[in-house]
Amino acid sequence: MNNYRKLTYGGLMGALVFLGTYTLAFPIPNGYLNLGDGIILISSIILGPFAAFPAAVGSILADIAAGYAIYVPFTFVIKGLVAFVPALLLKDKKLTWKSLVLPFAIAELIMATGYFIADTILWDLGGIAAVPFNLLQGAFGMVIGIIGSMVILRSKIKRFK
Repeated sequence: MNNYRKLTYGGLMGALVFLGTYTLAFPIPNGYLNLGDGIILISSIILGPFAAFPAAVGSILADIAAGYAIYVPFTFVIKGLVAFVPALLLKDKKLTWKSLVLPFAIAELIMATGYFIADTILWDLGGIAAVPFNLLQGAFGMVIGIIGSMVILRSKIKRFK
């Protein structure tokens, strides 16, 4: 039964990542602020390392729907790591909002670095212009991720290892 629940939560989190990225987006120069990263970070708390798959799939579906299909291979790896890294760093740790800050910050730095590399590959020097906005997106994702994770932890929703 545990595996069915994990797969169900994974499907739900993938759908929420898609919706949070694609529909709950606020335009900024060189992209948009969205709730997707925050949902990815929350999913890393609920699903553990398995969160990498729904994070990657939900994010690439949002890229495709938004007309950014050129980013799909990059997004798959980047968003998978954004979920996987904090899940590993927080495994078997007592979770408080303070304990989430560093792993979530590392995850969002991976996101900003990954998209810098992607933009540099795709657009040469275009990657430099997007860095401040990716860092802003990362900070926004951290705030959403920490608040949402604390709600999840207080609600006693079962976490997977």
